[in-house]
Amino acid sequence: MKIYKIGIIGYGGFGQFLHHWWAKLENVQVVAIADSKAKMGAVDGARIYRHWEELVEDADVDIVSIVTPPSVHAEIAVAAMLAGKDVLVEKPVAISKAQAQGILEVRMETGRSIMVNHMLRYTPVIREMIGIAKSGKLGKLRHAQVANFAQDASLPKEHWFWNRDFSGGIMIEHGVHFFDLINSMTTEVPIRVVGDSHFRNPVQQDQVAATVVYDQGLIAQHYHSFSGPSFFEQTTIRLTFDLARIEIQGWIPMSGKVTALTNNDSLELLERLPGWELLDCVQLSDGLEQPDVDTTGEAPSHLVNAGGIDYMVNKHLTGRFSTPGTKSE
Repeated sequence: MKIYKIGIIGYGGFGQFLHHWWAKLENVQVVAIADSKAKMGAVDGARIYRHWEELVEDADVDIVSIVTPPSVHAEIAVAAMLAGKDVLVEKPVAISKAQAQGILEVRMETGRSIMVNHMLRYTPVIREMIGIAKSGKLGKLRHAQVANFAQDASLPKEHWFWNRDFSGGIMIEHGVHFFDLINSMTTEVPIRVVGDSHFRNPVQQDQVAATVVYDQGLIAQHYHSFSGPSFFEQTTIRLTFDLARIEIQGWIPMSGKVTALTNNDSLELLERLPGWELLDCVQLSDGLEQPDVDTTGEAPSHLVNAGGIDYMVNKHLTGRFSTPGTKSE
């Protein structure tokens, strides 16, 4: 079994979080850390560098994990690939289109692999939701809404998060997760974006909103607020399909509820959601909803039209789903 040797650049809270979980895997080993504040000998089994350039040149490192403020992501990623390393970079990949293009050009030149840690699309709920959306069995995805309320208690005015030259701003530093999440559910292409924001003072832009219009009619709305106590932290994603309304809860999507018109094929997809529980189901009969004593049998299908498209359905149901464990697990 090959052991992949990782070097972490940036050893703050999230760098340490990554190290903690990688230490539980058999085929990876953290061998080096670059951080100006890391203490020599404080991390068992890993070499400590003061400057990221030293880690990039470490011949023992296979993969460079970039966990720094976003403004230097591109510079480090390019240097790592030119040094023959593969790269895992935290979101955002860069804070400008020019930086991102530079990364792409070096990746093509070197043939190295680079991955942006848009991990939400790999969570159990979203993996299944991508399959549901792209199958078309609940109809077209017409509308998506992301509402994210985050705390700002750990983000004092002088924190780099508020400096757009370092972070890119809330939409780039944080919102990219959810742009990626919605994009993962559709093959449509964004054609127009409009947005607005609020500054509580000249430095802290604490509320941002954007509407993304796609080429085949999908409209996605994104709202992010960093302006409240942690008690009220909440992320809600609402998806409107022709045949379903789905609400997902959690910054790491963990649970949710579904109301849908289904047939046997689409019901089978819903049953793959983690912890799926059918709460109520009625069989459609002659255009009317009738109590369904046996929801497992083959019910007659009925024609419904949504958005100018005909669909065959036989049940109206509500259900919920939930991933076991904690979001860190």
